[in-house]
Amino acid sequence: MARCSRGVKFEDGQQRGSLCTYSHEEFAPRYNRAMASYEKRTWWTRHRLTERLANDTFLEAAVNTAFLIAAADGSASEVEYDALLDRLEILGGIDRDKIDQQLTAAARLLESAGVEARVAHVAELISDRGDAEAALMLGLAIALADDVVTAEERQTATQLASGLGLAALDLDAMLIEIRG
Repeated sequence: MARCSRGVKFEDGQQRGSLCTYSHEEFAPRYNRAMASYEKRTWWTRHRLTERLANDTFLEAAVNTAFLIAAADGSASEVEYDALLDRLEILGGIDRDKIDQQLTAAARLLESAGVEARVAHVAELISDRGDAEAALMLGLAIALADDVVTAEERQTATQLASGLGLAALDLDAMLIEIRG
């Protein structure tokens, strides 16, 4: 049940507006429907990400790809982290705890094995070109979450593209597609 305030009383004595708060159970279905509608018109659907993310192997590859690109400039920003969580949870239907486990593992393995080993691992997880492009698109979208794709993020994305057999792919065209 929504809880609504009576609004704000302004200096002129008039009361305007009201603020309603909704529980997650009330809000999430509405938000998910709206996002699903938006998603149908974007790169997310073109690359069948919701469908692909149902596969645990692809999920691991996608999370690692996004994390590698986002962390390329020294750390994944909070904005990038939140964008990944939101996309995977809201659009992908992935449980938040599962996402957190994947991100924790990705961070730990990046620290212990380094970028080259992680790129090779992602390449091992990816089964075809469509999966490779979809994972890379997700990674680039997360890099764009803070409105800047740094030179380091671009370099890591290029390294991933090469490792995934997508060296000829135009990163700028992918970024334009994501921006819509």
